[in-house]
Amino acid sequence: MAFVEVIRRSLRSEEWTDLRFGYLKRGIIKDCQEITGLRIKDRIQTGDNSYKDISDWRDLAKDDIIFTPDGNIIITGQGMISEKFKGHEVYLHLHTAAEMIVKVNGSFAGGMDPNRNRLLLNPFVGTDGLVNFEIEGYNRSKPDDERNPDTMNDRGCRQIFQGLYFVIINKDVLDLYYDLIALIDIAKSPHFDEDYRSYLNKELETALNLVDLTTYEGADKSRKYLDEKVFSNRDFKSSGNVALVGHSHLDIAYYWRRIHTVQKNARTILIQMRLMDRYPDFKYCHTQPFLYETLEKNYPELFSELKKKVKSGQFEPVGAMYVEPDCNIPAAESLVRQCLYGQHFYRRAFGITVDSAWLPDVFGNSWILPQILEKSGVDYFVSNKMSTWNDTNRFPHNNFVWKGIDGSKIYACVPPTHFITWNMPSQVKENWDAYIDKEYGGQTLSMFGYGDGGSGATEEMIELMHRFDRLSIMPHTEHMRADEFLHRNLKDNGALEVWDGELYLEMHRGTFTTKSLLKRYNRMLEFRLRDVELLFLCRMNEGLRYPAEELRALYKQLLLNQFHDIIPGSHINPVYEDAITDYRAMEDSLDRLVGIGSGYLFNTLNHYRREPVFIEDTNGKFARKGRRGAYRLVESEGLSSIPLPSPEPEDSSTWFSCKGSTVQTGYYRLVFNSDGSISSLKDRNTGREYVNGCINRLHLYQDMPGMYDSWDILPNYKDIEYELVVMEPFHFVQADSQCALFSVTLNTPECKSSWTMLIKVFKDSPLIEIENLVDWNEKHRLAKTTFNINALSRELVCDTSAGYIKRETHRNTSWQKARFECCCHKWCDFSEAGGGIAVINEGKYGVGIEENGFSLSLLRSNIRPDIISDIGKHNIIYAIYPHNGSFLDAGVNRLAFDYNVPFLPTGAPYSLPWRFPGLYLQSAKLSEDEKSIVFRLSEQDGGRGSFALGGVYKTMNMLEDVTGECTELEYKPFEIITIAKEIGL
Repeated sequence: MAFVEVIRRSLRSEEWTDLRFGYLKRGIIKDCQEITGLRIKDRIQTGDNSYKDISDWRDLAKDDIIFTPDGNIIITGQGMISEKFKGHEVYLHLHTAAEMIVKVNGSFAGGMDPNRNRLLLNPFVGTDGLVNFEIEGYNRSKPDDERNPDTMNDRGCRQIFQGLYFVIINKDVLDLYYDLIALIDIAKSPHFDEDYRSYLNKELETALNLVDLTTYEGADKSRKYLDEKVFSNRDFKSSGNVALVGHSHLDIAYYWRRIHTVQKNARTILIQMRLMDRYPDFKYCHTQPFLYETLEKNYPELFSELKKKVKSGQFEPVGAMYVEPDCNIPAAESLVRQCLYGQHFYRRAFGITVDSAWLPDVFGNSWILPQILEKSGVDYFVSNKMSTWNDTNRFPHNNFVWKGIDGSKIYACVPPTHFITWNMPSQVKENWDAYIDKEYGGQTLSMFGYGDGGSGATEEMIELMHRFDRLSIMPHTEHMRADEFLHRNLKDNGALEVWDGELYLEMHRGTFTTKSLLKRYNRMLEFRLRDVELLFLCRMNEGLRYPAEELRALYKQLLLNQFHDIIPGSHINPVYEDAITDYRAMEDSLDRLVGIGSGYLFNTLNHYRREPVFIEDTNGKFARKGRRGAYRLVESEGLSSIPLPSPEPEDSSTWFSCKGSTVQTGYYRLVFNSDGSISSLKDRNTGREYVNGCINRLHLYQDMPGMYDSWDILPNYKDIEYELVVMEPFHFVQADSQCALFSVTLNTPECKSSWTMLIKVFKDSPLIEIENLVDWNEKHRLAKTTFNINALSRELVCDTSAGYIKRETHRNTSWQKARFECCCHKWCDFSEAGGGIAVINEGKYGVGIEENGFSLSLLRSNIRPDIISDIGKHNIIYAIYPHNGSFLDAGVNRLAFDYNVPFLPTGAPYSLPWRFPGLYLQSAKLSEDEKSIVFRLSEQDGGRGSFALGGVYKTMNMLEDVTGECTELEYKPFEIITIAKEIGL
């Protein structure tokens, strides 16, 4: 007999409970009064808090279409609360998938968004019942939060206005509704005991039988029944101890532009303060001093109220960094300035120094971070991503100690669940179940509040929280501030495990490469800001003013664009255009500060240099970065100027030779393939062969990572490779007394993109420079250049910007397999004891780990969330450095600084007396109080030493707090040191 499936067509009791729960929700509003006579005007946002009207005022009625794509509106009106509502709590009700800030009778009353549809009016309305209101609305084409099913169907570029109402609430129904949210969630969740869930389903059915779902009478009896039968039941037990911390993640730019965040931030803060007014026990933490700055500037009335909430302890500023930056790509000094400017804002605005770095959504964290945080007043680090997003391995700790590259230690928390939850019982229980450090880590941290675009906690979340400890099946929960959790559970906890190394995220590896031009600008501007600060210290000696405010504003602009969805490239195209506009304006401002003049070259590095330098000259034979010029040999002591060298006599025939594809210089004998790759590279002095197969080989792979298109590169990216077409094979172009130029042109399949390599070798430099001129028009492609090196090594050494990290090249464990694409800064090196090859770059960060070398990621072409990501022209420069000995013996790091920090053309000579042997002058600036010159020094080669300073210097932390004084400086491996000299001493 054939099998016949029995299909149940009647409702199960659980389904009947769900259905009746939906009916009950309709009874929350006891009575309503529609507000008519509304007026509306459409606007578009043009700046942080500036708007342009795109329509006249018009009448607004229910069922009208409102909003334009990514548009703003203002709704105004007046209403008189009905006499029958007096004596009740009266709410303003608006069902919307947009974001609203509401002012009532001139005061900020609250906010509405996809997660809340009403706000309490009583505190803002007088005895006459008159309500004048103004609603400021913003509608993003893709709504902030798609987690709330009630507003999912209402999202879109345009929306139907569903009416504005005064309403009063049936308190018994609302309280029963909150009870049922908690209990139904438990009944459905596999995280809870199965017997309890069976028991609960029966009791829920009985309780709902007591309610008349047409009149909603009996809601009070149903609540009483649940209280006696369920909330008072202690037969079922659970374990656990969960700290509940209110929080809202707010991306400064992502699926919206930065200018829109001003309103998002104000709405979020306003909503949380109104919840605090209603729930005195509610506490909430909010990150990013930049967001507080925007509130202070654009909503001073709200900021004044916020300061009182901070003082009361309900509203908690967390996160010492100016924004929540990407923590892979920014260089060490940028991370220092994130803390410096962030903490100084907190001190000025609130009189506090925040002891936490709050980075829940960043895509991994550099090994240099613990030292920077510890020296910036930060003892605690919080970041969620490694526990919830790793694609291969489960991160082994939640509460632990993180040990940095220099040996610094800070307390760290990687909560076991996502940083956005809506505080459901199942989410709290899931957090406890996933918590690894139960035996010695103390409580586990569970953040609650809607986020990405802000919004934060809701009334529902707080009401649920108040019910948790009445349920024996729930872990014990405690609502607290973030600092209370950190201090109670991590501080002085000697049982915590130690993690020594970077916090590598096994996901989002594509963010090292996406949006190539952003990365290139970021690198250039980091060093350019350093140079200009240093230059003005020189000019102070001539009596010129140090432009402290302007430089600080420029630095903050750089830091802002290092936000973890801007510099990684994970954003919509308008965000990219905003960042490029910022970068170009910064470049113009810095050029203006440097001034006109090119009679001298200033070496802003604190070490001796001898190298061929590209000097711009409209009559020059060569081009670099789109400008004509010529190479001249330059020698200079550190922090000194030399006159612009005179042109060298042209002699292109004696120092190199080229026969077909074989090139010889004073350093090497190279054999090129037609596509510009190098099949042989021999040292002319030692005869050593550096190549095992091919180096500088360009590859084009299919790159289809799926949902997280901008973010990810998958381990199978090599499965499909596309053959490049050689249009112009390797050939000699021209030479002079310092440089010889060769060229190759390739096309991608169907000639969609062209790729020209300008290959340069030099008389007086061992570098082989590759300048790539690319017209890129691909979709879902990844371009890499590979280096197969004749060396036996099981480590690839990568620059971190403040030291180096060694990454294993073998695949023995799943941890090593997962690190197939990593972040590096200026250089990476693959070598054995006798020598190897380093590649030095000018703005690339993604490197592929290979058994016999590495690959450098050059370009991607993802389409989500930016369909034209990276399409266009690119100039990508890197240099190949074959060397004898180790990377330390060969001075790779110093050479990488020389390559990334060009001599600064100036109209006058400058010289500074500082040298700091063994250390890199990371920055020299005027102190924030403008009384001292501050020096940031970093040891980058893993060495140890000391030297006399030649006078008395103050020692400082990175916030420029004086910690002592010294006449001799002792340094340790990878240490970053801050000292200062008073002006005039």
